[in-house]
Amino acid sequence: MGTLYVNGLIRTMAHEEDVHSAMFVEKTRIIAMGEEGKLRRRFGRRIDQIHDLNGKAVYPAFTDAHIHLIGYGEAINRVDASRYTTLEALGQAFLKAEPVNGIHVAEGYDETKLDRAPTKAWLNQLFPDAPALLKRTDRHTALVNDVLFQQLGYKASTVIEGGKVGLSDNGEADGFLYDAALEPLYALQAGNLERNKASLRSAIKNLYQYGIIAAHTEDLSYHGDVADILQAYKEVTQETGFHTHLLVHHLVIDEFVQQQPTLPSTMSIGAMKLFVDGALGGRTALLGRGYSDDPTTRGIEVHTPEQLEQLVKRARSYGFTVAAHVIGDLAIERFVQVLEKYPAPKGKRDRIIHATVVRPETLARIRKLPVLIDVQPVFLLDDADFIVDRLGLNRLDWSYRLRSLAETGALLCGGADAPISDPDVRRSLYAATEGTAGRVNKTNETLSMFDALLLFTKNPHLATETHGRKGLLLPGYDADFVIFEEDFYRLRGEAILNNRLVETVQAGKTVYQAEAALV
Repeated sequence: MGTLYVNGLIRTMAHEEDVHSAMFVEKTRIIAMGEEGKLRRRFGRRIDQIHDLNGKAVYPAFTDAHIHLIGYGEAINRVDASRYTTLEALGQAFLKAEPVNGIHVAEGYDETKLDRAPTKAWLNQLFPDAPALLKRTDRHTALVNDVLFQQLGYKASTVIEGGKVGLSDNGEADGFLYDAALEPLYALQAGNLERNKASLRSAIKNLYQYGIIAAHTEDLSYHGDVADILQAYKEVTQETGFHTHLLVHHLVIDEFVQQQPTLPSTMSIGAMKLFVDGALGGRTALLGRGYSDDPTTRGIEVHTPEQLEQLVKRARSYGFTVAAHVIGDLAIERFVQVLEKYPAPKGKRDRIIHATVVRPETLARIRKLPVLIDVQPVFLLDDADFIVDRLGLNRLDWSYRLRSLAETGALLCGGADAPISDPDVRRSLYAATEGTAGRVNKTNETLSMFDALLLFTKNPHLATETHGRKGLLLPGYDADFVIFEEDFYRLRGEAILNNRLVETVQAGKTVYQAEAALV
C-alpha cells in the first residue's frame, strides 16, 4: 500500500524538462510517475493515501557533497560567533558557554563582520586563568589565549611545517595559529563515542530542515579514536537512515586500512583527504604571487611538492583515490601536476575540493584528468566582504569559476563545507545562478537552475556510485524527495532564498515538515 502524490510540479532531474504532476510511492520506493488519472487506474487498491501537493514543487532530496558532519553538530551547540556584530556581545556570549574538555570554545568569527577584530589581549581579559579558543569561520585560523598557547607548548620562535604561529610587529606571539599549527587542538577537543553520536544526531536533524538526507563528510582525524568515530557513524546512520560517504584524512589512513572496518549500507568510503593550502580569509590559501592586501605572503604550503607526491603514492598503494583541499591558484596547480604524474585508477575519479582561484591554463589541464570537483557556490556570498582586497580585480577573474569548471567536463558536486558555511541549499542555488554579492560580479560564471540543482541531487550520487537508486525521481529509485512552496526554475534573486521548504521525505517517510500553521 502506498501514497499517491497529485497536483504537483514534480521535477525528476533526469533532464531539464522532465516534469510530472503525480507520483506513486510505495514503502521506500518510487513506483511510477505520470498523470493522476492514469496512476489511479493503474494502482487502484494499492493506493491508501492521497497527498495533494496544491501546485508545490518537488525535487530529489539534497546531498551535501562537502561537510564535516560531527564538526557541524558540535558547532550547533556552541557559541556561534558569526551571529555577533560587536566584539563586546561576542565576549558576553563566550563567557556564558560551557567549556569543552576544559577549554572555552567559540566557533566561526569573521573579523570583517565585527566592529573590531579580536585580539589576544581581548581573549586574555575574558579568560585570564582558563584555556580559550576562538575559531575563524574558515577553521584554518584560530585565536588562543596565553593559557592555551602555553598548554600547547608553543613559543613565538616555534616553526611548524605546513602552518605557523602568528607574530606581532615586535616579534611576540600574537595568539593566532594557522593551519597545521591547529592540529594539536584536535586531541584537546576530541569527543568520545557518546558525544560524537549526539553531535551526529544534532547535525542530521538540522540538515533535514534544509532538505538534506545524505552527505559526503570528513571527520575521522578530528574527534577522537577512529574506531569510536566509525562506531558513532554506524549507529546513528542506521538509526536515522541518513547516508554518509566518508573521506579518510591522510593522518589516519594507515590506521583505517589496518582496521578494515565493516560498514552498513548507510555508509561508504571515498578518497584519502589531504590539504595543500589554507583559506583566503586568513591569507593562508596558496597563491602564485603575494596577496593584494599583504604582498609579503603568498599563503601557506601545507605540503611541499615532494611531500604531496609521496602522499598521493601512498593513497595509490592502498587503492584509494585522492581528495585535496585546494583554494589558491598555486595549490591547485601543484595538485594537478601530481595527478598528471600519478593518475587515478581506470574508472575512478580523484577529487578537487573548492578550486576557488583557478588560472585559465590550469583549467585546460583539468580537462584532461579523471576528476570530480566539489564546489561551494556559497563561498561567493561568504567571501564578498574581503575577496577584492585579498586578490585584486585581475585575479578576481580567475575566481568562483563555476561555469568554467563545468566546461572542463569534470563532474561537479555541491556542498557548503558546514560548519564553515551555512548548509542551506537555497543560498548555494542563489549564488550559483545569480553570481553577485557585494562588490563581486561573477554573472559570467553562473549556472542554469537545472545545473545548480544537479550539484545537490544527481551528481553527488554519480560520485559515490549510488546513482541508479538515489539522486533522481524515477521508478525504482529511493523515495527521497523535498517539497518546496515554489518552483526554483521560476524564481530570481532573493525569491530563491525565501522559497520555503514544506517537507523532506527520506525513504518514503517524512523526516521534516514545516509547521502546520505555515503550510
